[in-house]
Amino acid sequence: MKSHVLRLLIILICWCASLLPSFATGAGSFRDIKMTPDRDLEAEARGELRADAQEASRILRVESLVEKLREAKRAGITDTSQLPRPVQQARLLCLWKIFVAMEEVRKVVGVINRELSISYTALDSLTTKTNMTTNTINTVNFMQGGVLGCISQGVNFHYGQPITSKTIATVTFSIGTGLAAVGLFAPSLWSRRIGPPANTLAHVFREGYLPPDANRSYLWRFVSSPIPGSNTGLTRREILIKHWEAFSGLDSKNQNRLTRLSAMPLGEEKLSESIRIVTQRIDLLHDLKTHLEEFDGSLFELHNAITIN
Repeated sequence: MKSHVLRLLIILICWCASLLPSFATGAGSFRDIKMTPDRDLEAEARGELRADAQEASRILRVESLVEKLREAKRAGITDTSQLPRPVQQARLLCLWKIFVAMEEVRKVVGVINRELSISYTALDSLTTKTNMTTNTINTVNFMQGGVLGCISQGVNFHYGQPITSKTIATVTFSIGTGLAAVGLFAPSLWSRRIGPPANTLAHVFREGYLPPDANRSYLWRFVSSPIPGSNTGLTRREILIKHWEAFSGLDSKNQNRLTRLSAMPLGEEKLSESIRIVTQRIDLLHDLKTHLEEFDGSLFELHNAITIN
C-alpha cells in the first residue's frame, strides 16, 4: 500500500514539474521581467560591446564617439593624457551624457519616492480609521454578548423561564454574528478623496503621453523603445503594463481603475480611493522605480566600456 502511495506521489510531482515550463513561457511569461537586453557572451568574447552598453550608447547618441574610445583602448593606450585631443573631447562628452542620464533617473526616482511617501501617509490614515472601526465593533460585540448573557442567565436562574432565556440568547448570537459580518467589510467603509497632481503611473497608463522634454529625455527614449533582441515587439512601457497585469492583477481595460491608481481625475470628476487602491498603487510605484533604475546598469556598463585606466 505504501509503495503505491509513494508511486502516486512521484507521478504527481513529475506531472507538476512538467507543467512549469508552460507556465514560464505562457500567459505568465511577463510575471518576471527585466528591461535590459540579454548578454551575448560569444559576441563579447569577440570584443564586441555589451548589448546593454551598446543600447545606452545609441540612446545617448554617442555610438561613433564610443567606438573611437574603444579603438584607443585596443591600441594599448592606458593613460588618458596620451589620448589625442579629439578623443579626449569625445570621452568628456560621453561622460557628460552618461552623467546627465543618471541624474535624470535620480530625478524621476526622487519624484516616485515622494509619491510613495504620500501614498504611505494615505494608507496609514485609512488603516488607522479601519482599525478604530474594527476595535469599536469588537468592543460593542463583547459588551452586548456580556450584558445580554447576564440577563439571559438571570432570567433563567431567578424566574425559571427557559423560553425567555433562549430568546435572549438567540438575540445575542444574532447581534454577534451581524457585528462580525460588519467587521469583515470595515476596510471598505473608509475612503479618501483623490486629489491632484497625478502620479508617475499616469505616464505609463496614458497612451501617447509625451513629457515636455521628450525630444531630449534619455530616460524616456529608454522607456518608449523595445528591448533589443526581444521577440515581443513591445516597448518597455507596454511590457510594464503586461507585467502588472500578470503579477498585480491590473485590468488595463478598466479606465476607472487606472484613473484612481494614477490619481488623474478628469475635469470636475471626484473620485475616492480605498485601502485596496492605495496598496496596489504603492506596489506599482515600487515596481516602476525598480525597472527604471535598470537604466543605471546599462549606463554603468557603457562607462566601463569607455574607461581608460
